[in-house]
Order: sequence, then C-alpha cells, then structure tokens
Amino acid sequence: MPQGTLCKREPVTSRESLQALLADTRGRVYYKEMEDLDIDRKALAETLARTCKSRTRTWLSICAHCGMCADSCFLYLANGRDPKQVPAYKIQSTLGEMVRRNGNVDNAFMRRCMDVAWSQCTCCNRCGMYCPHGIDMGIMFSYLRGLLFSQGFVPWELKIGSGMHRIFQAQMDVTEEDWVETCVWMEEEQQDEWPGLKIPVDKEDADILYCLNAREPKHYPEDIAQAAILFHIAGEDWTVPSTGWEMTSLAMFAGDWEGCRQQVQTIYAAMERLRPRRMVGTECGHAYRATVIEGPYWAGRKDGQPPVPCFHYVEWVAEALRTGKLKIDPTKKLKGKVTYQDSCNYIRNGGLKDIAREIMGYIAEDFVEMAPKKEHNFCCGGGGGFNGVGRYREQRNVGLKVKLKQIQQTGAGLVVAPCHNCWDAIRDMEEVYHVPITWSFLKPLLIDMVVVPEHLRPAEDA
Repeated sequence: MPQGTLCKREPVTSRESLQALLADTRGRVYYKEMEDLDIDRKALAETLARTCKSRTRTWLSICAHCGMCADSCFLYLANGRDPKQVPAYKIQSTLGEMVRRNGNVDNAFMRRCMDVAWSQCTCCNRCGMYCPHGIDMGIMFSYLRGLLFSQGFVPWELKIGSGMHRIFQAQMDVTEEDWVETCVWMEEEQQDEWPGLKIPVDKEDADILYCLNAREPKHYPEDIAQAAILFHIAGEDWTVPSTGWEMTSLAMFAGDWEGCRQQVQTIYAAMERLRPRRMVGTECGHAYRATVIEGPYWAGRKDGQPPVPCFHYVEWVAEALRTGKLKIDPTKKLKGKVTYQDSCNYIRNGGLKDIAREIMGYIAEDFVEMAPKKEHNFCCGGGGGFNGVGRYREQRNVGLKVKLKQIQQTGAGLVVAPCHNCWDAIRDMEEVYHVPITWSFLKPLLIDMVVVPEHLRPAEDA
C-alpha cells in the first residue's frame, strides 16, 4: 500500500492524528502497516542528491575497514563482539548501501535500516574519537535517521514524540497553562519551609532564564521546586518563560529536522522576548545538545550561537560553588565512595568534563572515577532515544551491561548523574539486573548539604 492510516511519511501535526497513534497499544497496527509501506524512491534519491554532501560521501568512501572503531562501541562490547555491531559495518550496510543504490531500496531494507539506526547506535559519537580518519558514525547515523523519518520508517514512540513537539512544543502533552500552573503550585508548596521563595514567570531582563525538560512538570515537579530553592539560596535573579521553556528534542532522536527547528525556535523566541543575560538549562544532556550545540544550525543562525549565552546546569552549580553563592557544610559532604556519570552530550560533545570534576571536589569526600572516564566514558546505554523505544527494550537492556560493569568496578555506593537519560538508564540497571545501585541528580544532593543563610530560614529556625 502507498501509506497506512497510522504509519505514513507525513509527520504528526494534529491532535487527532497524535491521539490515533497513542491509542495504538505498543504500535501494533503502526508496525504492521510499516511492513507494506511504499518507498518514494524518487524523493529519496532527490533528498540524497540535495543533502548527502562531500563530507558524508568522503567518510563513506575512505573507511579502511580497520576495525579501530569496534572496541569504542559499547553495543559491540555488550553483544559479545559481534562483527555486525562494528560501527563501520553498521553504517556501511545501511547508509552506505542506500547511497550506493541512490535510494533504489525496498521496504525490507528500510525496516532493517530502522532497526539498526535506533537499536544499534545511540549517536554517542565515541567511535569518532578513535577513527584514524576522523569518521564519525554517530553523525552519519543521525543523517540516516533523518532519511528514514522522511519515508515514514521511524519507531512508533519517536513518531509520537516528534508529533508532541510539533503540537505542544514539548516532548509530552504539557500545555502552557499546565506549565504555568505547575510553577504556581510548586511555589506555593515551598512557602512554609522557604518563605519568600518565588518561581518568576516571564520576568524581563533577569540574569538567568531557566529552561528544562518536559518530564519535570509532567512527572517530577519536585525538580522545579529544587531548582527554585537553590536559585533562592544563591540569591539569583531568575525566571522561567511561559512559552519556550522546554529544551529537549525527541524530534532530534526521531530525525525530524523540521520539528527540531520549530522546537528550538520557541526557546530562542523566549530568549529574545525576555532578554535574559544568559540561559541555564536543567540536568539533561540531550536538551543541552539540542538547544546549545545543534539548535543554532537548525534555526539558521549564521553565528552558530543561541541568542544569549547558554549553560548546562553543571556550569551554574560549579560557578555558584566557586563564587560562594552556594556554600557546602563540610559535615554534610558525601562520605562514601561516589562516582560520576559523564553524559555523552555535555561531556564528550559539550566539553564540560572538568566542570563536573570541580563540583565533585566540593561535594564528595571520596570521589572515584569510572574507567574509562571523561570524554572517553561509555554511553549509559539509554541515549539517542534508546530508553524510550519498546520495540528495542531487550537490545537496550543488553547495552546497559557495559555501564553497569563500569559502575561496579568503582566500588561506589552512589552515582551522580546530571542527565535525564543517564538517570533513567542507571535506574533501569537496578530493575533489570537486580543489583543495588543508588543514583541521583545534583539538585537533591546539594539541597541536603548547602548552608542556608539565616535570613532565608523560617522564623522558628532562624
């Protein structure tokens, strides 16, 4: 058939089509229709001609099949060093073959490409660090995902996620009204313990515009309260926008580049409307990558920069500790062995490795590094959308083994994980492999150990 009722080339742009997909339990109808989905070969060939430029074609042609990328890939290691999990093989047998055939491919090939693109690569970009020719399979897999999305071959959950961004400007169905009401609710909840605490909405010319992950108002509103408490203690002049508050991009995981552009422009519009001195984003790696690293190019910004300087949460925490805005009670520092999960997106791809270690120097008495560490650290096993795709849950669970082994080898009793995908993956290790692991974002740890100035304490505590 040319297209199905649920599985089709067009992106999700209406609430009706979104609800139809959501009603399809586990995507059963969606994936069944995909088996008969036609490929628009002419459009695919035209897209390749227009977008597959010299860098990608050069990378595909100069690969020496040396295998240097193999041990860099956690999925290769987790799957018993299966040759079909070597990054070079994975990209050459999918994107490389598509380019060589100039888009003259069939349905079975496209479905196989989908399975490889979303279950055998998280686009962590670690392989690019070890290729002697500087070939980055992560970048090419992102490109492949975009080609597959354009033809309708994308996992059900990510088709939904892309639609959420296009309709709600968030990865979940959180409306502007829902968001603002959550801020008011969290502000009211804190008044007894933190008198005078505010969560300002749409304050112009503030020092900090705080943006976050839609999962926080949807499922973890206490995270917003924790951010507010720490800004309150630090004496920051801050605000959140009523629109343009969501930094994440499931559209990026899906390969929906137009959806990515639409999403990041809502954030940039908030920056331009409220004129903050800078933006601070929550503890999320891919949100940082989408907004700060990739976003300017999706939005067509010629300088390659967002409208205002943008910082990951770890940068703000390090600055607050360094300048004394936040002070740690030495008796409340973390006592046992503690390790740190280096997120691919803000450590390897964002260069914030030393900032992370600076924070650990303030809050932990016995910090233990994973091996390898910093930009060489392995992906958590859940990035790139891997955490959220039920079709590939078994493959994701196998992939968790590499990070689990790293954590266990440190002997640490706590993993500090300032990234939503990493946090989820580490949580799931405990459930899947039945091993005791404690993990945390930075915010709750800091609240338990910061010195609260007397003028901010409730009257009975002052």
